[in-house]
Amino acid sequence: MNGPEALPFAANLYRVPTGEGYFLVDAGLPWEAGRLLRLLREPPRLLFLTHHHTDHSGGARALWERFGLPVLAHPREWPYLTRERPRPPLPIPLLGRILANLAPPLPREALRPVEEGEAVLGWRVVALPGHTLGQVGLLREGVLIAGDALRGRGLPPRWINEDHALARKTARRILDLGAERVYVGHGKPLSRAEVEALVRKLGT
Repeated sequence: MNGPEALPFAANLYRVPTGEGYFLVDAGLPWEAGRLLRLLREPPRLLFLTHHHTDHSGGARALWERFGLPVLAHPREWPYLTRERPRPPLPIPLLGRILANLAPPLPREALRPVEEGEAVLGWRVVALPGHTLGQVGLLREGVLIAGDALRGRGLPPRWINEDHALARKTARRILDLGAERVYVGHGKPLSRAEVEALVRKLGT
């Protein structure tokens, strides 16, 4: 199996090959959308959003408008993606709420729900809650695309996790899923040994 190709934006986006064409995981910041569209010479079959944070979903509206592709996300993320509910503010004085909500809203007709255990073009959807409550990833043949379930060789900081205790449990779950290589939203891919070391450090 050909692995995901990392597209280095503010967050790692992934171009995932399929039997015909490819699909895209995450969409970068809103002001990165022009560069992303220039990079994607062929339209993706779909866009899979791991979670609603602006550095992962900010370009989704531009992709949908250009290609008319379905945008897959867990239903718990939808109110933030459509801006029916404001995203939690970042811990930045005065600007935190504004910066967290810069992503152009997606219309509901653009969205398709995904849940744990469903199949997406040969990949299995897995729940990875904690960083956000509706964060999801994709698993296939020991390869996991994990969004911000892990960051570098650790967890995202407590102050940007919606449920830090749950994020710690999700680190253990990644091992239980049988992941051998983990593609993360920030940093380089992790080996199973690196995730095992993190879980030992966390004591989960």
